[in-house]
Amino acid sequence: MRREFQRALCAYCGEAPATAGDHVFARKFFLETDRDNLPQSPACDICNGKKSALEGYLTIALPFAGRHAQAAENLMTGVPSRLKGNRKVARKIFDAKPAWLREAGGIYQLTSVVDFDGDKLAALLEYVARGLAWHHWRVYLRPTDHVSVLFVRDIETALLQSLIAGLRPGQQVNGNLGNGTVLYRGLQGVDPPQLTVWTVSMYGGVVLSDDRRSVDRDAESCTVWWMFTGPPELHNMLSTLGLVRSLG
Repeated sequence: MRREFQRALCAYCGEAPATAGDHVFARKFFLETDRDNLPQSPACDICNGKKSALEGYLTIALPFAGRHAQAAENLMTGVPSRLKGNRKVARKIFDAKPAWLREAGGIYQLTSVVDFDGDKLAALLEYVARGLAWHHWRVYLRPTDHVSVLFVRDIETALLQSLIAGLRPGQQVNGNLGNGTVLYRGLQGVDPPQLTVWTVSMYGGVVLSDDRRSVDRDAESCTVWWMFTGPPELHNMLSTLGLVRSLG
Protein backbone atom coordinates (compact mmCIF):
# COMPACT_ATOMS: atom_id res chain seq x y z
CA MET A 1 0.00 0.00 0.00
CA ARG A 2 1.27 3.45 -0.91
CA ARG A 3 2.68 5.54 1.90
CA GLU A 4 0.05 8.21 1.28
CA PHE A 5 -2.68 5.64 1.98
CA GLN A 6 -1.21 4.45 5.25
CA ARG A 7 -3.16 5.69 8.27
CA ALA A 8 -5.74 7.17 5.89
CA LEU A 9 -9.45 6.56 6.15
CA CYS A 10 -11.34 4.85 3.34
CA ALA A 11 -12.27 7.46 0.73
CA TYR A 12 -15.54 5.67 0.03
CA CYS A 13 -17.10 5.35 3.49
CA GLY A 14 -14.93 7.93 5.26
CA GLU A 15 -14.98 5.88 8.45
CA ALA A 16 -12.97 2.65 8.31
CA PRO A 17 -9.16 2.61 8.12
CA ALA A 18 -7.85 2.00 4.61
CA THR A 19 -6.30 -1.40 3.99
CA ALA A 20 -5.35 -0.95 0.33
CA GLY A 21 -5.11 1.49 -2.52
CA ASP A 22 -7.98 1.14 -5.00
CA HIS A 23 -8.11 2.24 -8.63
CA VAL A 24 -11.08 4.61 -8.87
CA PHE A 25 -11.67 3.29 -12.40
CA ALA A 26 -10.84 -0.41 -12.38
CA ARG A 27 -7.83 -1.47 -14.42
CA LYS A 28 -9.99 -3.97 -16.33
CA PHE A 29 -11.84 -1.11 -18.03
CA PHE A 30 -8.62 -0.40 -19.96
CA LEU A 31 -6.28 -2.18 -22.32
CA GLU A 32 -3.21 -3.54 -20.53
CA THR A 33 -1.06 -0.93 -22.28
CA ASP A 34 -3.24 1.90 -20.88
CA ARG A 35 -3.27 1.04 -17.19
CA ASP A 36 -0.50 3.30 -15.94
CA ASN A 37 -1.14 6.35 -13.76
CA LEU A 38 -4.81 5.65 -13.08
CA PRO A 39 -6.37 7.60 -10.18
CA GLN A 40 -6.24 5.78 -6.85
CA SER A 41 -7.75 6.33 -3.44
CA PRO A 42 -7.53 4.56 -0.06
CA ALA A 43 -10.16 1.88 0.52
CA CYS A 44 -11.24 -0.44 3.31
CA ASP A 45 -11.88 -4.14 2.71
CA ILE A 46 -15.68 -3.83 2.78
CA CYS A 47 -15.93 -0.92 0.33
CA ASN A 48 -13.27 -2.45 -1.90
CA GLY A 49 -15.24 -5.69 -2.07
CA LYS A 50 -18.57 -4.03 -2.83
CA LYS A 51 -17.04 -1.83 -5.53
CA SER A 52 -15.23 -4.81 -7.06
CA ALA A 53 -18.53 -6.71 -7.35
CA LEU A 54 -20.04 -3.85 -9.34
CA GLU A 55 -16.98 -3.69 -11.58
CA GLY A 56 -17.26 -7.42 -12.26
CA TYR A 57 -20.53 -6.79 -14.09
CA LEU A 58 -19.71 -3.42 -15.67
CA THR A 59 -16.32 -4.45 -17.12
CA ILE A 60 -18.29 -7.03 -19.11
CA ALA A 61 -21.34 -5.01 -20.12
CA LEU A 62 -20.01 -1.52 -20.90
CA PRO A 63 -17.30 -2.49 -23.46
CA PHE A 64 -20.01 -3.88 -25.77
CA ALA A 65 -21.24 -0.32 -26.26
CA GLY A 66 -17.79 1.18 -26.85
CA ARG A 67 -17.45 3.75 -29.64
CA HIS A 68 -13.89 4.98 -29.09
CA ALA A 69 -10.88 4.18 -31.27
CA GLN A 70 -9.90 1.17 -29.16
CA ALA A 71 -13.41 -0.24 -28.75
CA ALA A 72 -12.92 -3.38 -30.83
CA GLU A 73 -9.54 -4.21 -29.28
CA ASN A 74 -10.85 -3.60 -25.78
CA LEU A 75 -13.85 -5.84 -26.39
CA MET A 76 -11.97 -8.70 -28.00
CA THR A 77 -9.00 -8.84 -25.62
CA GLY A 78 -10.69 -8.40 -22.28
CA VAL A 79 -14.32 -9.42 -22.35
CA PRO A 80 -14.43 -13.05 -23.67
CA SER A 81 -12.66 -14.49 -20.63
CA ARG A 82 -14.97 -12.55 -18.29
CA LEU A 83 -18.05 -13.77 -20.15
CA LYS A 84 -17.04 -17.39 -19.62
CA GLY A 85 -17.20 -16.85 -15.89
CA ASN A 86 -20.60 -15.13 -15.93
CA ARG A 87 -23.17 -16.96 -18.06
CA LYS A 88 -26.07 -14.92 -16.67
CA VAL A 89 -24.61 -11.69 -18.03
CA ALA A 90 -23.66 -13.42 -21.29
CA ARG A 91 -27.27 -14.52 -21.90
CA LYS A 92 -28.56 -10.97 -21.46
CA ILE A 93 -25.96 -9.48 -23.76
CA PHE A 94 -26.57 -11.93 -26.56
CA ASP A 95 -30.33 -11.45 -26.27
CA ALA A 96 -30.06 -8.01 -27.89
CA LYS A 97 -33.06 -6.48 -29.68
CA PRO A 98 -33.07 -4.03 -32.62
CA ALA A 99 -34.17 -0.47 -31.90
CA TRP A 100 -34.05 3.02 -33.35
CA LEU A 101 -32.01 5.46 -31.27
CA ARG A 102 -32.52 9.20 -31.49
CA GLU A 103 -29.21 10.99 -30.96
CA ALA A 104 -28.90 14.51 -29.54
CA GLY A 105 -28.96 16.04 -33.04
CA GLY A 106 -32.32 14.40 -33.80
CA ILE A 107 -30.84 11.82 -36.17
CA TYR A 108 -32.15 8.25 -35.85
CA GLN A 109 -29.77 5.29 -36.00
CA LEU A 110 -30.58 1.61 -36.08
CA THR A 111 -28.84 -0.15 -33.21
CA SER A 112 -29.23 -3.04 -30.79
CA VAL A 113 -30.60 -2.65 -27.28
CA VAL A 114 -29.48 -4.82 -24.39
CA ASP A 115 -31.11 -4.92 -20.98
CA PHE A 116 -28.68 -3.14 -18.68
CA ASP A 117 -28.57 -2.92 -14.91
CA GLY A 118 -28.37 0.84 -14.46
CA ASP A 119 -28.49 0.53 -10.69
CA LYS A 120 -25.05 -1.07 -10.75
CA LEU A 121 -23.64 1.77 -12.82
CA ALA A 122 -25.20 4.38 -10.53
CA ALA A 123 -23.76 2.62 -7.48
CA LEU A 124 -20.29 2.51 -9.05
CA LEU A 125 -20.43 6.19 -9.97
CA GLU A 126 -21.14 7.03 -6.33
CA TYR A 127 -17.84 5.36 -5.46
CA VAL A 128 -16.13 7.13 -8.37
CA ALA A 129 -17.26 10.57 -7.21
CA ARG A 130 -15.96 9.93 -3.70
CA GLY A 131 -12.71 8.44 -4.99
CA LEU A 132 -11.97 11.28 -7.40
CA ALA A 133 -12.73 13.90 -4.74
CA TRP A 134 -10.12 12.30 -2.50
CA HIS A 135 -7.60 11.65 -5.28
CA HIS A 136 -7.56 15.23 -6.56
CA TRP A 137 -8.40 17.30 -3.47
CA ARG A 138 -8.07 14.96 -0.46
CA VAL A 139 -11.73 15.55 0.35
CA TYR A 140 -13.76 13.14 2.45
CA LEU A 141 -17.52 13.48 2.25
CA ARG A 142 -19.21 14.05 5.59
CA PRO A 143 -21.71 11.52 6.99
CA THR A 144 -24.60 13.83 6.04
CA ASP A 145 -23.40 14.45 2.47
CA HIS A 146 -25.05 12.81 -0.52
CA VAL A 147 -23.83 11.68 -3.93
CA SER A 148 -26.44 12.33 -6.61
CA VAL A 149 -25.98 10.43 -9.88
CA LEU A 150 -27.74 11.89 -12.89
CA PHE A 151 -28.46 10.10 -16.17
CA VAL A 152 -29.87 12.83 -18.36
CA ARG A 153 -30.51 13.08 -22.06
CA ASP A 154 -27.66 14.55 -24.07
CA ILE A 155 -29.72 17.64 -24.86
CA GLU A 156 -30.09 18.27 -21.12
CA THR A 157 -26.37 17.64 -20.58
CA ALA A 158 -25.70 20.56 -22.92
CA LEU A 159 -27.99 22.71 -20.77
CA LEU A 160 -26.32 21.62 -17.53
CA GLN A 161 -22.88 22.29 -19.00
CA SER A 162 -23.89 25.82 -19.95
CA LEU A 163 -25.15 26.44 -16.41
CA ILE A 164 -21.99 25.02 -14.82
CA ALA A 165 -19.83 27.13 -17.13
CA GLY A 166 -21.15 30.24 -15.37
CA LEU A 167 -19.91 29.11 -11.95
CA ARG A 168 -16.61 30.09 -10.37
CA PRO A 169 -15.28 26.89 -8.84
CA GLY A 170 -12.58 26.77 -6.21
CA GLN A 171 -10.70 24.14 -8.21
CA GLN A 172 -11.26 22.16 -11.38
CA VAL A 173 -9.65 19.20 -13.10
CA ASN A 174 -9.88 17.37 -16.41
CA GLY A 175 -8.91 13.73 -16.84
CA ASN A 176 -8.19 11.66 -19.94
CA LEU A 177 -7.41 8.05 -19.08
CA GLY A 178 -6.34 5.32 -21.48
CA ASN A 179 -6.25 7.48 -24.62
CA GLY A 180 -9.87 8.51 -24.29
CA THR A 181 -11.21 5.33 -22.72
CA VAL A 182 -12.43 7.45 -19.79
CA LEU A 183 -12.91 11.21 -19.90
CA TYR A 184 -13.93 13.12 -16.80
CA ARG A 185 -14.17 16.65 -15.49
CA GLY A 186 -14.48 17.83 -11.90
CA LEU A 187 -15.34 21.13 -10.24
CA GLN A 188 -15.00 21.82 -6.53
CA GLY A 189 -16.86 24.48 -4.59
CA VAL A 190 -15.16 26.76 -2.10
CA ASP A 191 -17.63 26.40 0.78
CA PRO A 192 -18.12 23.63 1.57
CA PRO A 193 -15.22 21.78 -0.13
CA GLN A 194 -17.42 18.65 -0.24
CA LEU A 195 -19.53 20.36 -2.91
CA THR A 196 -18.25 18.88 -6.18
CA VAL A 197 -19.58 18.27 -9.68
CA TRP A 198 -18.28 15.52 -11.96
CA THR A 199 -18.99 14.40 -15.51
CA VAL A 200 -17.82 11.04 -16.81
CA SER A 201 -17.89 9.58 -20.30
CA MET A 202 -16.56 6.12 -21.08
CA TYR A 203 -15.59 4.31 -24.27
CA GLY A 204 -16.29 7.27 -26.55
CA GLY A 205 -19.69 7.95 -25.03
CA VAL A 206 -21.50 4.71 -24.22
CA VAL A 207 -25.08 5.17 -25.42
CA LEU A 208 -27.47 4.49 -22.58
CA SER A 209 -31.14 5.42 -22.52
CA ASP A 210 -32.76 6.85 -19.42
CA ASP A 211 -36.28 6.23 -18.17
CA ARG A 212 -37.76 9.19 -20.03
CA ARG A 213 -39.18 8.01 -23.32
CA SER A 214 -41.18 9.87 -25.95
CA VAL A 215 -44.71 8.84 -26.81
CA ASP A 216 -43.51 6.63 -29.65
CA ARG A 217 -41.07 4.90 -27.27
CA ASP A 218 -37.92 6.03 -29.05
CA ALA A 219 -34.93 5.90 -26.71
CA GLU A 220 -32.82 9.05 -26.43
CA SER A 221 -29.09 8.84 -25.89
CA CYS A 222 -27.45 9.50 -22.54
CA THR A 223 -23.68 9.47 -23.06
CA VAL A 224 -22.42 11.76 -20.28
CA TRP A 225 -23.00 10.84 -16.63
CA TRP A 226 -23.19 13.44 -13.87
CA MET A 227 -22.36 13.18 -10.17
CA PHE A 228 -22.99 15.91 -7.60
CA THR A 229 -21.65 15.61 -4.06
CA GLY A 230 -22.58 17.77 -1.11
CA PRO A 231 -25.23 18.48 1.50
CA PRO A 232 -28.66 16.80 1.34
CA GLU A 233 -30.24 20.09 0.26
CA LEU A 234 -28.44 19.75 -3.08
CA HIS A 235 -29.81 16.24 -3.63
CA ASN A 236 -33.31 17.41 -2.71
CA MET A 237 -33.09 20.27 -5.18
CA LEU A 238 -31.95 17.99 -8.01
CA SER A 239 -34.75 15.55 -7.17
CA THR A 240 -37.32 18.35 -7.20
CA LEU A 241 -36.13 19.38 -10.65
CA GLY A 242 -36.70 15.81 -11.80
CA LEU A 243 -33.05 15.22 -12.69
CA VAL A 244 -32.22 12.33 -10.37
CA ARG A 245 -33.58 9.39 -12.36
CA SER A 246 -32.66 5.79 -12.94
CA LEU A 247 -31.81 4.10 -16.19
CA GLY A 248 -34.51 2.14 -17.98
